[in-house]
Amino acid sequence: MEEKAFVEKVTGDLGFAASVSEGLMQRTVALRQLLAHKEVAKRLVEDPVFFAVLMCGDKWLVEAPEHQKLLRDMSARQVAVCGRGWGKSLVFSRKNLWLLFTRPRVESLIVSSTQRQSMIMFDYCYSTTMANPLLREMVQRPGTTRTVIRLKPQLGGKLVALPCSKDKLRGYHPDFVFVDEASIVPSEMITSEIMMMLTKPNACLVMSGTPMGSDHVFRKAFLDAKRYSVHHYASYQSPLVSQKQLDEWKEVMTHEEWQREVEGLWVEATHTFFPMNLIVACVDPELGNPDSPSAYIEDIEKVQPEQLRGPYYAGLDLGKQVDYSVLVVVQKRENGEVRLMHKRQFPLGTNYPEVIGYVARAEQIFNFEGLHVDKGGIGDAVVDELNSIHIRAVEGVFFTDVEKENMLNNLKLLMEKKLLKIVGDDKALITQINEQQYEYLQPKTAQERIHLKFWHPQGRHDDQLMALALACRAATQAPPPGVGAVMLPH
Repeated sequence: MEEKAFVEKVTGDLGFAASVSEGLMQRTVALRQLLAHKEVAKRLVEDPVFFAVLMCGDKWLVEAPEHQKLLRDMSARQVAVCGRGWGKSLVFSRKNLWLLFTRPRVESLIVSSTQRQSMIMFDYCYSTTMANPLLREMVQRPGTTRTVIRLKPQLGGKLVALPCSKDKLRGYHPDFVFVDEASIVPSEMITSEIMMMLTKPNACLVMSGTPMGSDHVFRKAFLDAKRYSVHHYASYQSPLVSQKQLDEWKEVMTHEEWQREVEGLWVEATHTFFPMNLIVACVDPELGNPDSPSAYIEDIEKVQPEQLRGPYYAGLDLGKQVDYSVLVVVQKRENGEVRLMHKRQFPLGTNYPEVIGYVARAEQIFNFEGLHVDKGGIGDAVVDELNSIHIRAVEGVFFTDVEKENMLNNLKLLMEKKLLKIVGDDKALITQINEQQYEYLQPKTAQERIHLKFWHPQGRHDDQLMALALACRAATQAPPPGVGAVMLPH
């Protein structure tokens, strides 16, 4: 094909552009020669879909009209509610790259509840940039890291991935902010911090995610079609989600979870004990900020001494073949806050000596002031073993209906007083908390009070929830730090 005809075919036929993009990226000279044509360069600058297909190799995008619509939306205020796996992070990564490589000196931020969550979209950007030799050679080094892409002075743009921490956001006045999984970013962080950064003319705010709390600014924006360009897509509207995947989700999801996670609807189980609004209000951005002294501890073997501020309490829920064993460690502060600092869910079938060994190692690091353990089944023997290796303040707890009611009421009270703090991107824990159902049990005699009975959906788990409830039980039964207690050095 002659060069002129080839150029016309590339710019006029998106499918053809997709078919040749991979070969062009392997032949840098040919790609550079193609981009030298004004009509190709003009199309790249004007159309982010063309950019994604030609420069990022996104062949799937050719047959994805909803994804194209979202990618081409240039509204100053956007909200995208998408089902699981639909591809929102991938689409917005392409928009970020298009902005970065076609707009001089643009500054774009990806913000989420934790650094780990914001890195999902950023990693798409980084890996795609490194895979394209022409994009890669425009990257400035030093200056580019695993959380920052900085371009050479010719374009001078910058893309940064950040947790929604005040000290991390301070000082930025970006052209674009992409808030990923906006439902788990505290509303006040969006309204009081992120929106206040948008001081430049035509600065753009994009919020995306799956539905959670109904009283959140994300939902309010979704309902405000006058001020926001609103997008709403279910998982099954995406070519990136196979029918096999949908069938698997259908098998394991509750009806409410399917509506929320796949259809992108704001729903709540009828008898949930912990409403989603209550859970979302417990999210603390500092737990997701890796540079904060209050950061969540993922790996206990990498803990730095300055991170250990205590006092710490733990809860251990025991399972084996059907249910998981889970250890939760919380920190109690002088103001009564209980902060989830570490969690370990052991693989199904993990033997109890291995669980006990990990608990003993965690106790060496955190110096527990109290450890409450599920005493049902073999739990009695585990408690005896923990006592025999001199782990102090171990208390076994039988999960009777009354005790379970007391523990979950205690946990709910902490949440209502805004004293429980959890990590925003811990979807497994958030789901287990929200799935806990209840009903009232009528008293058998006039002297009895009404009790609550709890359960979780069939085929699901509540091990993480119960380990958290046990840890909070240990923390709230103890006096506040400095009141009738001696703080032991670590």
